[in-house]
Amino acid sequence: MRKPLLRATLVALSLCASQFSYAFKDPLDLPAIQAPKAAKALSLNVTSQGSNVLMVGERGIILKRDFAAGDVAQGVKDNEGKLWIQAKVPVSVNLTGVQFVNDSLAFVVGHDGVVLKSTDAGASWTKVFDGNKANEQVVAAAKKKMDDMQSRFDAASPAEQDKMSEALEAATFAFEDAEAGARFGPARPMLDVWFKDENTGWVVGSYGQIFETKDSGATWTLIANRLDNPDFRHYNGLYGDETGLMLISGEAGRVYISNDFGATWTRSDTGYNGHFYGTAVLRNDERQPIVFAYGFGGNVYRLGAGASAWWQLQSPSKESFVQGLTLGKTVLFVDQKGRLVRTDESGTTLKMVSATEGKPVTGMALVNNTLVLSGQNGPRTLALPR
Repeated sequence: MRKPLLRATLVALSLCASQFSYAFKDPLDLPAIQAPKAAKALSLNVTSQGSNVLMVGERGIILKRDFAAGDVAQGVKDNEGKLWIQAKVPVSVNLTGVQFVNDSLAFVVGHDGVVLKSTDAGASWTKVFDGNKANEQVVAAAKKKMDDMQSRFDAASPAEQDKMSEALEAATFAFEDAEAGARFGPARPMLDVWFKDENTGWVVGSYGQIFETKDSGATWTLIANRLDNPDFRHYNGLYGDETGLMLISGEAGRVYISNDFGATWTRSDTGYNGHFYGTAVLRNDERQPIVFAYGFGGNVYRLGAGASAWWQLQSPSKESFVQGLTLGKTVLFVDQKGRLVRTDESGTTLKMVSATEGKPVTGMALVNNTLVLSGQNGPRTLALPR
């Protein structure tokens, strides 16, 4: 009497297991759903190229709009009634960073280490890198560092070994941590992207991830060993320009500076111990850079041209700044409540230029005299303050 019951139970469990296995699909392999309310979903970043805007957000949603052309015949409507085109995207992870390289080429980064590429101005996308491939390189680099350290340790005298033991322990821990992270899966997000031209670019992210490509995203190389980040602090933002200047803003108040397109880096400790989410740059009459690092709690720190020390600007906002844009001789910041703060032309004073609050904001781009904001419930626009 028990065998039929046991058999039925096993069949039921088998069916449940097979249905669960069938139902789950890795979001790295699951295309984003074409959703009627995609333009009202959470958006996490935005960029512009001329009149074209790309906005990225949750569950693989990428929106595109040409502000010069106006509304399209068909699209998804935002809360202001504007129509956007939802792009075809091969993943459904949250997307966090976006850059137009030129009028047709664009890149996006996001959770699970994903990097996407578009060659049609953002209408469609292909996956060119992800956290699985990133993990392979992170583990291999950590193992090489541990093995090299072990070899030096084994060849050293007892007195030298005493001095090296802490470093060997740290290298071993880093390798074990990398292996554990890889076993967990592609869980470490990429947070920002910058390309200097159509071939050469970089992506940065959590736990000190930084990868470089020289073939337009076909292959990527881990270059974490170029930066002084032994405790694997997060890299939140990436800036670059045509002069070779690159800036990484990150955790623990750190800004990493390169003046040769990422070949070498210097760590600059600002004296602040919180998160910076980005940097913005002004140039003086001699074209020397004046750097602003902005982030948590309304903090803005300034590094003057040729200076070695940062100093904190007095901020009229205590909310986190999420984006800064260079506008002529000033920088315009937006905080997470949508309020706008601007520097004077000397770059030494901050002034609130719009105190209007709205739903949480995550990013800002400029199209002519219109600011396009990403955030909760999708895109919204503001007139550029005079």
